[in-house]
Amino acid sequence: MPCTCDGYPTPEPDKHNGPLAEALCKVLQEHEKKGELSCFDAATLEWWKEHKARDKERVAQDLKAAKTKKDKAKAIKKLTKYERELLGVKE
Repeated sequence: MPCTCDGYPTPEPDKHNGPLAEALCKVLQEHEKKGELSCFDAATLEWWKEHKARDKERVAQDLKAAKTKKDKAKAIKKLTKYERELLGVKE
């Protein structure tokens, strides 16, 4: 999971989470905006590539979950009161 620098909560610390990862993420974001990533070593750039891929995956999962929640609420609204009671669904 990604660091908290993008506003998402941080799970258990690993090489992509925690205070150090958050600080590195912020630094690399700024350098990337300026096109100045060439000053970093290969290991750091590999970490950055993995970190961005994890962030992208998390965002995709979040969007999918939000769509599912919205679609579920829309489907529940189509049910009658009796059908919702039968299924044990709260309004």
